[in-house]
Amino acid sequence: MAGRYRRYRRRKERRPCRVKRSARWFAVLLACLMAGFLYLGEWLLPAAVFFRPTREVEHLIEENAARFSLSRELLQSVILVESKFDRHAVSSTGAVGVMQLMPDTAEWISEQSGLPDDDLHNPEENIPLGAWYLDYLIGKYNGNLVLALAAYNAGRGNVDSWMEERGWPPDYADIEGIPFPETREFVRAVIENRDWLKEKNRS
Repeated sequence: MAGRYRRYRRRKERRPCRVKRSARWFAVLLACLMAGFLYLGEWLLPAAVFFRPTREVEHLIEENAARFSLSRELLQSVILVESKFDRHAVSSTGAVGVMQLMPDTAEWISEQSGLPDDDLHNPEENIPLGAWYLDYLIGKYNGNLVLALAAYNAGRGNVDSWMEERGWPPDYADIEGIPFPETREFVRAVIENRDWLKEKNRS
């Protein structure tokens, strides 16, 4: 009788362990589902749904969009796709700050525009430089946003070469025809997020 009682007690004592293990597995499963939702969400929805600028950066976007005759949504979208508003971002190729400017490009912009380029991690310097450059590229390519954005990402030299070698007309708009996969994705993402932001601001 005593032996049976001890076995019964041992069985009862194991039950909470099984419950705890089940709870842990449920928590792990739930975390995996949530991570999967966020991962797929970033693929299925524009990044603008998930990332927003700080008040400081938002103010600088509005100020410099007006200053350089850019749409606020376009400037915000470029910053979003380039860095997700991270002022400390540095790419593997050395591009710096929220608008991911290469130091030599920033130096050239500074020489052309008179804007300071002392601290590219500072959005107060980075955003005016990038906005000036974006406006310059849109003008250079006669308002063609696809070519201007491709040049922002891949460089003016590459876009000029593609236009010459591939016979691209001034109104070229085929994003899929851009040779660099990274540049294709950049142009597509900027335009997609700009359109989403415009629609959001209308509502």
